[in-house]
Amino acid sequence: MEALDLATCSSHYFRETLRGAERLGFNAHDFLKHIDLAPDEVNDPAWRGSSEKLAELVQLVWLLLGDEFMGFTQQRCKPGVFAMMCNVVIHEQTIAAVMRKGVLFYDLFTDEIDMTFTEDGGSYFFEVTFKHPEHDPNHYFLEFWLSIWYRAICWFSGRTIAMKRAEFSYPKPIGRAEELRYIFPTVQRFSQSKTRLVFDEDLAAVSNIRSRTELKAMLNSAPLVFMMVPASIGSISRRLRNDILATSSERVAFPQLEYFAEAYGMSTQTLRRRLKDEGTSFRRVVEGIRRDLALSSLLKTKKSVAVIAERLGYSETRAFTRAFSQWTGLTPRAYRKQMLAQFKEPTRD
Repeated sequence: MEALDLATCSSHYFRETLRGAERLGFNAHDFLKHIDLAPDEVNDPAWRGSSEKLAELVQLVWLLLGDEFMGFTQQRCKPGVFAMMCNVVIHEQTIAAVMRKGVLFYDLFTDEIDMTFTEDGGSYFFEVTFKHPEHDPNHYFLEFWLSIWYRAICWFSGRTIAMKRAEFSYPKPIGRAEELRYIFPTVQRFSQSKTRLVFDEDLAAVSNIRSRTELKAMLNSAPLVFMMVPASIGSISRRLRNDILATSSERVAFPQLEYFAEAYGMSTQTLRRRLKDEGTSFRRVVEGIRRDLALSSLLKTKKSVAVIAERLGYSETRAFTRAFSQWTGLTPRAYRKQMLAQFKEPTRD
């Protein structure tokens, strides 16, 4: 079965992304307003939004809840834990070793999610159980968590790893069964005793081909990289974004289009055409990186607007402020002040 890109996602996933935040007392409308979505759209069962927009919402929930588990567990998981796990496993030689060490990492870190990775009779089993499933009544985060791990091992191997089947411990969801077919492109069985992914391929013989530099770029693309099926990760615009981020440190470098065309072994005209075929351009890729890093820096750090502007390659703070106002309708200072006040965290029980 060919893996296809989920260019759009059903409204169910947008609503469920906010469920954990709502449980903790946050106002879902504030999140939707921030990413220019109307509640009427998200509450319409027939509406579909882009995977990029859903990734933007997931990232906002991560940042403002300070929780990579998105409010679906009793105890939070601070942002950066998944990245730390990836850095722990990056030097493992095989995908089986990556999985074993990654599962061990989370077993030492939290009791909220119980994961096992085992081999039996030539098959490998990745099983996930939540300690408090009542916080995830529609199984959104369970499916999200499984998909993150599946896409992660596909990324580490550099190819799509075929599953034998996916088993779920709950009944078949009638309204989104087709969606699950693309998220987990394999035979699916529902109302099973366990929720797990099953692999027939010998994962101990599948190499981890990635470097730490590539890992840095991949993590900078999260969560969008996990909203796509593995086959879509190789788009030219995503490759361009990853390469720009991989060469950046304190100050983000933006080489000219000609630099990347030569690096990719194609003419500048061909690179422009391929970006156009994907509905984007070099300028839009660069501006997207600047916008994402600017929003993240304003919310996650106490760096001044001038320092952020310099890091993003603006010669003057005024130029950054103008660009930021075009993205959000607010100046960077006003955005930071409003967001920190608007999303002041309620008390967690």
